[in-house]
Amino acid sequence: MRLLVTGAAGFIGRNILLAVPHTWEVITLYRPGNTDFLHFLQEKQLRHIQPVACDLTDEGQVRQAMHLTGGAFEACLALASNTSIPGSIEHPIQDATINILGLLHLLQYCTLKHLVYLSSGAVYIGLRGAVGPLAPVVPTLPYAISKLAAEHYIQAYIQHHTSLQAATILRFFGAYGPYEPVRKLYTKLVRRFAFERNPHFTVTGDGENYIDAMYVDDAITALMAVLTEPVSEGVRCVDLGVGSRESVKEVVLRAAHTFGIEPQLQYEGVSAEYIQFVIDPRTFASLYHFTPTISLEVGLQRLATHLAQVEGIMND
Repeated sequence: MRLLVTGAAGFIGRNILLAVPHTWEVITLYRPGNTDFLHFLQEKQLRHIQPVACDLTDEGQVRQAMHLTGGAFEACLALASNTSIPGSIEHPIQDATINILGLLHLLQYCTLKHLVYLSSGAVYIGLRGAVGPLAPVVPTLPYAISKLAAEHYIQAYIQHHTSLQAATILRFFGAYGPYEPVRKLYTKLVRRFAFERNPHFTVTGDGENYIDAMYVDDAITALMAVLTEPVSEGVRCVDLGVGSRESVKEVVLRAAHTFGIEPQLQYEGVSAEYIQFVIDPRTFASLYHFTPTISLEVGLQRLATHLAQVEGIMND
């Protein structure tokens, strides 16, 4: 397979590159100047990966990158995105530029048989109870608005252009694991409870909002299933998540107990992403024969092992 991966230097990107077969021809786009990503490819001996420096928000760079690579791919895994919801509130223009304009530049200058676009479950924010792709969504967070707009542009490209044959839109509910940003909840939990052995933890908001995230190995298995499944022309939109009604508070308690800590929780502020809705994971399971298998406890232990190795922490 000839695969293009955008946002390859990010959390999901690095993990997918570790999983793709070495027989695939993989071209990755990453932000210019990110030498850490090049070191990652060298360290992991990913010689079958062709890195191309390209800022997707710069039309000229995208045009040049597609000219350099030939611009035609059997599949594209579109991961490039602004991933900070608070950041999208503070800088909505930057968020829209990355999430919408970056995708449009890509669609304008390459030819794809199959686009796999990682959207977000955040498009459902404001709804309660069971949700799905047919639910009427009216998001108010800039991040969710730009993700939903990107979905609509994909629909438009399928309808009006021949350069895109098929697209799968994944409304992804998140993952955790190696290479995730240090600001993410799960890394904070591991550092506080496993390494610092500190029972005190501050939760943003009241802790009653749902959180639905799978360990990254499960997420990568799901993405590989989508990439390798035969596709028909047109657009498919499907939710990808565990389908959990577990609250942030419950996840924090389980994390603490995983590392033998009885936590003392404090609550402050308001959560920007207050989730009170849940998906049915059976649709994805029936389409791609995938169900998450890694428990929170096992996933956190694996993340702790990774962080200990990276940071040189001796953790008994």
